Amino acid sequence: MKRSSRLAVFAGTTLALGAIAAAGITAASPGEHRASSVGAADGTTWPIVQSSPTADTGTSLSGLAAAPDGTMWAAGGRQASGVYKPILQRLTGSTWSNVTLPAAAAPYRFNAAAATSASNLWLAAQLNTSGDSHAVLQWNGTAWKTFKVPLSFQPSDIATAGPGSAWVVSSSAAKRWNGTAWADTPIGIKPRAITAVSPTSAWAVGWAEGQPATAHWNGTSWTNVPFPRIDGVDVKSEIASTLSDVYAASANDVWAVGSVRVIDESGKKVSRSLLAHWNGTAWSNVLGAPGTYLTKVASDGAGGIWVSAGANMRHRTAAGVWSDESLAQPTGTKAIPTELALRPGTTTMWAVGYTSTDATRWADLAHWRSN
Repeated sequence: MKRSSRLAVFAGTTLALGAIAAAGITAASPGEHRASSVGAADGTTWPIVQSSPTADTGTSLSGLAAAPDGTMWAAGGRQASGVYKPILQRLTGSTWSNVTLPAAAAPYRFNAAAATSASNLWLAAQLNTSGDSHAVLQWNGTAWKTFKVPLSFQPSDIATAGPGSAWVVSSSAAKRWNGTAWADTPIGIKPRAITAVSPTSAWAVGWAEGQPATAHWNGTSWTNVPFPRIDGVDVKSEIASTLSDVYAASANDVWAVGSVRVIDESGKKVSRSLLAHWNGTAWSNVLGAPGTYLTKVASDGAGGIWVSAGANMRHRTAAGVWSDESLAQPTGTKAIPTELALRPGTTTMWAVGYTSTDATRWADLAHWRSN
């Protein structure tokens, strides 16, 4: 079994992961969300951008899409009087403003978002009211389209390589959009996240048979790609040992993060963070210290990556140097980021999610900005 603070060679670079600190719904009125006055030490804390809580509305964001042209969207849901409604926001300058949605979106809550331009946005949508289907929504720059999918298929993540090429996954299946229709595509793993490199190259990560697992789309079908087996994994645990997110810089440079439930030398079950890299030939991986986990990974725009574990943000440069920053947490709350993304054309990273109030566990949607 691997131990904490191990070294692994990723794409020819020695990677020191070290110990990763572990971390971890209130209200907001709809409208614009501007930078608040939450303070931080320079260079160490991302300021928070969020609205003020209200008494009867719980809001959270679970999707973040960044298009190469710099367009960004954040998606999620809002609870009011016991009814969930979808939220979609667009970033203009440094301000997030709510986007008017079609009536067809009303029954859903958005779980994930993906985009390649201002005229190609895809949303994975979960049914919140009575009905016969979940859905995938597409914005083509002019109008919305809604594609219904069976209740047995709950869209959890989505990726796109252009208007005629998209993928959506549920907890056990995958579908692909070929420009005309959605089709089931057997995937062979239980996917948690998906990313697209091109119409002929996409990666899905998750788990299979109690172990972290990956699959690759080659333009025709999914193929399970061998992932290093991790010794000591508790395959009977109710908490899955899984990869939870994936980012592809290119077909030969892919990063994935997650956590595994392992049994240590004393027989105790512990969580350990998992960081993995694909170099075009094989996956390598490294475990963090007991009690750690990783949830998200994203490009820094300069050959490096950002990874998150609750409010703790870790940065790895292209040279393999690690540093730590954090998300601002207003007094009495916890920061819970759900997605990370670089705004293309800038050096600014964004995180979205929500803050959870300690006393009430209510949620308030939040955006954090790195600089």
